[in-house]
Amino acid sequence: MASCLNLFFFSFLSALIISKSQISDSLNGVVFSVVKDLPTGQYIAQIHLGDSPEPVKLVVDLAGSILWFDCSSRHVSSSWNLISGSSSGCLKAKVGNDRVSSSSSRGDHQNADCELLVRNGAVGITARGELNSDVMSFGSVTSPGTVDLLFACTPPWLLRGLASGAQGVMGLGRAQISLPSQLAAETNDRRRLTVYLSPLNGVVSTSSVEEVFGVAASRSLVYTPLLTGWSGNYVINVKSIRVNGKKLSVEGPLAAELSTVVPYTMLESSIYAVFAEAYAKAASEATSVAPVAPFGLCFMSDVEFPAVDLALQSEMVRWRIQGKNLMVDVGGGVRCLGIVDGGSSRVNPIVMGGLQLEGLILDFDLGNSMMGFGQRTRSDSASL
Repeated sequence: MASCLNLFFFSFLSALIISKSQISDSLNGVVFSVVKDLPTGQYIAQIHLGDSPEPVKLVVDLAGSILWFDCSSRHVSSSWNLISGSSSGCLKAKVGNDRVSSSSSRGDHQNADCELLVRNGAVGITARGELNSDVMSFGSVTSPGTVDLLFACTPPWLLRGLASGAQGVMGLGRAQISLPSQLAAETNDRRRLTVYLSPLNGVVSTSSVEEVFGVAASRSLVYTPLLTGWSGNYVINVKSIRVNGKKLSVEGPLAAELSTVVPYTMLESSIYAVFAEAYAKAASEATSVAPVAPFGLCFMSDVEFPAVDLALQSEMVRWRIQGKNLMVDVGGGVRCLGIVDGGSSRVNPIVMGGLQLEGLILDFDLGNSMMGFGQRTRSDSASL
């Protein structure tokens, strides 16, 4: 029964995506519609490659270094090319990524295929993939556009843990061959990424917030520095955490990674223990009930739950988490705190999950290494 419901949901989701056009006035302004897969909490977009009428359905991954998918079931178009290990495309893929190698499946180095170690960030598994290129089409019927796109073909088993019906991952990270980087390279513009997550009408765009949502939305954003490093992830500093206005006794700053493949914010175990104790005390008016996995704190109550504030580069710059971004309705009148124990072996002590990102306009200004964030209002226009 559950599999039938999942199939029905994804069929509905696919129809919804297809009903929306990818539009653009220029190459650097491609807009992709995004919807949420409820069973996994992942977000789905699609692209059109070559002469195939069928779109490629992809899970959006902010940390992904490349667009990859299972190519085995797709029609090979006349514009599809296998990239050699000696090509400029393969060299670009190797920049800052020592996991990329070329191997000679054809017997000589000059014609060797370009192989990459591709990661499925949803479940943390990797597989070797081959670098390919094809023409990606975008835009409206009256204003179409195309661009050559590099992507990796991977084995089917790498799809493990992805939303039902998804064929791969749309990598939006800071690597040389991520989707935003490739599109920016075509126009020589600085890399820009606008993200708005929502269950039904999300957006991923390589255009600016102003172009997608309007001037008012752009001016309302608050900016914080992006941390630099070897990783292609988007990471910000959290100076302190407050529950109901009270600062936790947790030493900062703490690196917080933004993720679209993790459904709920995860805290390193020692931080979560302090946080959970403080939150249970702050929510004492609500009746505590047995936790429902994966959540650690659940309540039976209709009261307004305490907000969580993350102070960023200063105590004056805060990211507030409350309401639908904080509590998850699990049925039977029970609501659970959508911030969970992430274990003790995390690379970053905080991973901001999809639920906490929903409803926020995120502006990744990679040229200036800054990230803007702010709530979308009803008056904001979107180019959809």
